[in-house]
This record gives sequence, C-alpha cells and structure tokens, in this order.
Amino acid sequence: MINHKPERAAWSVMWGAFFAFLLLAAAIPLGIQYYIEHATTPQLVTLEVIGGTVRVREPNSAAPIAVTKTVQLPEGTAIETDETSRGILTFSDGSTTILFPSTQILVRQMRVATFPWGVEPISIFIDQTRGRVRVGAAQQVSSGGNVPPARVFQVSTAQLLAQLAEGSYAIEVSGDTSQVSVRDGAATVSALGKTVTVGRGQRTLARRDEAPRAAMPAAQDLIVNGDFMDPRSRGWNDQIELPNIPGAPAGQLSIVADGRALLRIQRANSNQTSAITGVAQQINREVSDYRSLRLLADVRVQSHSLSGGGVVSSEYPLILRLKYRDVYGSEAEWVHGFYYQNTANNPTNNGELILSNVWVPYESGNLLETLDPRPFFITSIQVYASGWDYDSFVTGIRLIVE
Repeated sequence: MINHKPERAAWSVMWGAFFAFLLLAAAIPLGIQYYIEHATTPQLVTLEVIGGTVRVREPNSAAPIAVTKTVQLPEGTAIETDETSRGILTFSDGSTTILFPSTQILVRQMRVATFPWGVEPISIFIDQTRGRVRVGAAQQVSSGGNVPPARVFQVSTAQLLAQLAEGSYAIEVSGDTSQVSVRDGAATVSALGKTVTVGRGQRTLARRDEAPRAAMPAAQDLIVNGDFMDPRSRGWNDQIELPNIPGAPAGQLSIVADGRALLRIQRANSNQTSAITGVAQQINREVSDYRSLRLLADVRVQSHSLSGGGVVSSEYPLILRLKYRDVYGSEAEWVHGFYYQNTANNPTNNGELILSNVWVPYESGNLLETLDPRPFFITSIQVYASGWDYDSFVTGIRLIVE
C-alpha cells in the first residue's frame, strides 16, 4: 500500500514518540519514587533458647532442626517448644516474644522499609497454632528528631486476629479457644466480622466459629467447678482415707444446698483415730508469666474433736493444700488449716483460728510474692479434713491468676 501523504505519517510518528517520551519521563521518576517509598526488606529474628531444646524449621527446609543456643532466623520460620523447653524471640525493632512450653508459631513476616524515606510500616506477623506466648511490643523511638516509623504487630490464630499496640500481651491457644490478655497497652481483636478493643488489665477470648467476647477482667480462675454447682466429678476427685484400725470409720463427702452449693466434709465416732477426707483437683498450669496468684475460698468449721492442728500441726478440720514445682522442678507445697478450738494447746503452724460455725471468706494474698520457693508450675489443689471427728463446709474455691 502506497502512502500518498508521507509528511502526515512522519509527523504522527514524531508526535507519538514525543508523547511516549513525556510519558516515560513522568512514569520513570514516579515509579522510582513509588519503589523507594514502598520497598521493604526482610529482617532476621533472634531466637534465644532459655531452656531445653527448641525445634526450628526454616523455609524450604526438608526437616526441622533442634536448637539449644542463640540463632538468627529468617521470616517464614516455624518454631516449636516441647513440654520442657522455652525460648525468646527478639525482633529488629526491639520487640520480643516469649514462647512457653508446648507452643508452636510461624514467624510469617518481619519486614522494614528498605530506604530511610520509605513509608511502609514495620511489619511483624506471627501465626500461633497452640500454646502461650508473651509479646512485648517495644516502644517506637524517634531517631535524629524524625518521627518514629509506624508498626503493625499482628498475631493470628485459628480463631482470631490480634493487632497489638505498644505494650505487653499474653496470647494463649488451647483446643478450639484463643485468648488475648493485656497487661499494658491495647489490642484490637477481630473474628467473624466483629472487632473488640481490649485495654490494660482486660482480656477477650474467641472459640471456633464464634466472635470475640466483650472485654472482661484479665484475672482468671484456674479451678474448675469451685462452687460445686456441677456434679462433684467435674473437676474433683474424692480422697477418702480408710483407717488401718479395724472398726474405725471413714469420713464422708456430700454436696448440700444452703442458698448455694456447699461441700460438706464430716466424720463421726472416730474413737480418736485419724483419717483424711476431702477432694483434689489437678491444675497442671505454669504460672511463671503471671504477676499475682491468689487462693480464695469460703470456709466454715462446725465442729472438730482434735485440738488445734494435732500433735504435729498437720491435722485440721479443714485444710487447703496447694502443690507446685519451683523453677528448678523441685516439689513444694503451701498448706493452710482452719480450726476454732485448741483446748490441748497443740501446735498450730500454718493454721488459722476462726469462729465456730461462722462463714469466713478466706484469701491467701499473692502467693507469688510470699512463697519461697516461688511457684513456677501448679500441680494440684487439695481441700480436705484430717483428724478425729470433724464437720466442715467449703465453697467458692478459686485460684486466681493475673
């Protein structure tokens, strides 16, 4: 085909090239500017093993490896502690995450802006599958008078997504339930289209296929069925000692109603033979991450024939016993007994004199501060009577951690 107007074609080519030049002249600097502002660089996270052996699987690795010392890890690394191990992650912005025993997480993303002029926030994204972590989201500090960079710190579980501001947080995943507790700071927790803001001293939880609960006090009760509103078999195991002396009776346990459900512990016709009667509950919870541990109960002693705590101060008509392990794994216990008469002037170490047949609200105070050695792992609680004849009541048993 012959072009009869070559001048017009030439001008069209020239103008097209000119506009293409203008477009490139504008697009290239804008593209460079966009890249400079939005480019991010992956960062390494430091894992310090502070007990036992931690399993680590880096991205594209064929199998996990056992780690017993401090290592640098890239984003995309899966980290798992067993029942006896723990570790602490330190991120490039100074934030930390403590991994308690039996915890599994994935450090999905850890990035910062590539250039000083970048506008992308520091991003720390953690996926938590199970266990408990303590996140310390560090304060963002300005450098050289500049505004400190923004940060997005997220922890996601199968049940919720938590976005964390500067502060201290505990995230726990157990079965089909996830829980976020705030010691300091504020967390925004979302699930199934609902968002809850949780502030200092509060917590929220979400179960599978449920939206997060409204913010509630952070204090938690580790005891199941401490008010005995459910059958005693829920949470408690009976402990009824059979005396070795022929004909000596065992004690009895019963649930009675008096405006509320009460556990009654009684024994009669003992003929001055001793026996233990009560209930026990396995707790099996680590408490090292909490600031406060308090045991509460409503107690009433109606009668007892053995004076005080017996000849060795170990037999009271009502006893609270907490068994635990310290940080070194050594077994220890805390014991508190109640009595109202001591005519024989027996020793009453770890005993408290109360009025006869009067309800007494008991609170231990913070056992994390008063006990030596300090509790690290609570094994069990026992509520029982020991001695000759006794008749006691208890309810509202709570072991509160915060």
